[in-house]
Amino acid sequence: LSVVDTVGEEGTYAYCEELYNTKASKENGIALTYNYGDNKYAFYCAGEAEKIFTVDIQDNTLWGAFAFTETYYDGAIAYFATVENMLKESVTALPESEVTEFIPDERTLPLVVDNADVLTDAEEESLTVKLEEHGAKYSLEVGVLTVDTYEGKSGQAYVDDYYDYNGYGYGENDDGLMIVFNTGKVDGTRNLSLTTHGTAIELVTDFEIDVIFDTMIPFITDGEIAAAFDTFVSEADSAIDPTTPVYYIPLSIVIGFIAAFIIVKIQASKLKTVVQKADAADYVGNVVLTYQNDQFMFRNVTSSPKVKSDSSSTHTSSSGRTHGGGGRSF
Repeated sequence: LSVVDTVGEEGTYAYCEELYNTKASKENGIALTYNYGDNKYAFYCAGEAEKIFTVDIQDNTLWGAFAFTETYYDGAIAYFATVENMLKESVTALPESEVTEFIPDERTLPLVVDNADVLTDAEEESLTVKLEEHGAKYSLEVGVLTVDTYEGKSGQAYVDDYYDYNGYGYGENDDGLMIVFNTGKVDGTRNLSLTTHGTAIELVTDFEIDVIFDTMIPFITDGEIAAAFDTFVSEADSAIDPTTPVYYIPLSIVIGFIAAFIIVKIQASKLKTVVQKADAADYVGNVVLTYQNDQFMFRNVTSSPKVKSDSSSTHTSSSGRTHGGGGRSF
């Protein structure tokens, strides 16, 4: 967006086009120049933007958002908001094959993006190694992100978009998950939000996402951010591969039998001085009851553990792709 009082002899459109190609020079994009000296405006669209922002939309929706405001600043904010909303609507409306054109084929950022600067270099490096090992083990890409603000979005929408538009995910289906920690320095409230995509949606259920939050939050509250993310990796590992190796079961039975046998033998060895009586009367003797009373001694309480849910709720991100996940503020 440029607001100028003069554009030279070539005109407003030529000025807008040249400005875009020299300042932005991206394959896909849109630019608006308002020449208030001549009270003229022009749009320049490149690549996919030409399909989305038609001439009719430029003359009505976009220009109207910019023109009917009291200040240029308010107009710029309205213009950018309108462009963003239209991009979201147009991308969501596209079929999956076309949506992927807006998403990088390969990941463009590291597995750990510490924008909030809450990790040391050593902690960041160590966490990256763990995430790489985890990804290689399960063919799932796992990302960690820290921020100070969600920039007006919900935590779920923010982490969904960050995952999608930065090319995260393993294989053809972009399988993986990402967690974001918002420090709350700008938004005012700390928050954890997690997104899953592809096979990770079914592997990391709603129940397991809650477990991840339950285990991470105490560490974050104590200021141990690195430990919180280590816990995240550990819990994600348990969620994705919760099975116990089959050979553990018979081994556990054998060990338990041996331990019980030893304990019983030790206890029995202490009773060698006891001689069995032939008659029950020898045990009772001459007993006379002079007082009887019923006294409550204890109660039996039966409890059932909370049933683990294997369900995963899903939603559609701004890219039109299906995600699982959840969030919690604290």
